[in-house]
Amino acid sequence: MTMSVERVLMSELLQWYRLQRHDFMNHWQVIMGNLQLNRPEEALLYMRETATGSLEEQKIAQIPEPYLGAILLGLMICLSQEGVKASLDFPEEMKQKDFWKDHWREEYVEGLYGYTTECMEVVSRSRAFKNLNAEVYLFDEPGGLACQVILSDEETVLFDKLVTLASNC
Repeated sequence: MTMSVERVLMSELLQWYRLQRHDFMNHWQVIMGNLQLNRPEEALLYMRETATGSLEEQKIAQIPEPYLGAILLGLMICLSQEGVKASLDFPEEMKQKDFWKDHWREEYVEGLYGYTTECMEVVSRSRAFKNLNAEVYLFDEPGGLACQVILSDEETVLFDKLVTLASNC
């Protein structure tokens, strides 16, 4: 019996929550250690560095479509775990719940999840490259959306693929 993509996403979300909770506790320990050693400047610098790392994940919370948010959150966390600096960009209208009434269908879940899995396979094969960056873009498409991931190092584009999800209605 195979698990549905929805069940896989739910399982992964729980795993990512545990991972982020662990990381969060580690961050607190570093900050408290610096404060106990009377190094407030280092504690503040560390806090700033860790806060900027979560800004891209915070953008995902602005997208009201839960499956899309779960898939994007998984992608961003996995990229971060692989040491890939990632950015996310999407149009302002995607923050509106009404936008998704015309642009999202449940059948997009499997295709988008497969696409992000493919992206992470490329990242895994690219571990020899240093300073990897991933740019993730969402685009408005008539009756759907498109997602593009560009993976590059400092000199070379290693992966650039656009997937379009649109209903036939």
